[in-house]
Amino acid sequence: MKDKTDYGERLKEDYKKWDTIWKTGWSDPNYPDGEGLHGVRNQIISDKRELEKEGGEMPEEYRRPLPMEMPRDYMAGVKELWYQGIQTYQSYLADENYQYLCQVQESLPKQVRKDSYIDNVTGYTKRLCHALKQKDFLTLRLYKYPERYRESFQECRQRINAMMADQIPLEQDREDGQLDLFQMGMKQPKARHR
Repeated sequence: MKDKTDYGERLKEDYKKWDTIWKTGWSDPNYPDGEGLHGVRNQIISDKRELEKEGGEMPEEYRRPLPMEMPRDYMAGVKELWYQGIQTYQSYLADENYQYLCQVQESLPKQVRKDSYIDNVTGYTKRLCHALKQKDFLTLRLYKYPERYRESFQECRQRINAMMADQIPLEQDREDGQLDLFQMGMKQPKARHR
């Protein structure tokens, strides 16, 4: 047998959820807070209807006014997101691992660039810069916990160092044994160069 839903308790929780999203935002990185508020508001309307169907004594929350309808693109705490985004961007630019990645990025062999994901990792900072310029608060919310991306800088650097260390023995083998075409051209007598 299915347990009966306690709509009074659910209504209380939905009001609490609406208040939280309105003040601090919600955790979905794909949608603005206004979308979440819209969904919770609809749930409050549904809860009240179910309570009316049941009849009887209404909980205190039933008498609360319906939350205002917010614009779908509403974002909570934009000022904090903005300032935190600026601080995060500055800390990324100062990060020694990020600086290293920027210095070596263009000089890496194509396969190392691909396998190390360096373009994606350095793109985190570029994306943050773009979000600050465009005042894209939804994207700025992704940088609320900056350590997540900072760790990626370090991990990427370690991957690159390991890949490049694996390539050095291959180059030494070539130097010790077989010559490539470029090296053969360098070893020819001067008279044979054109």
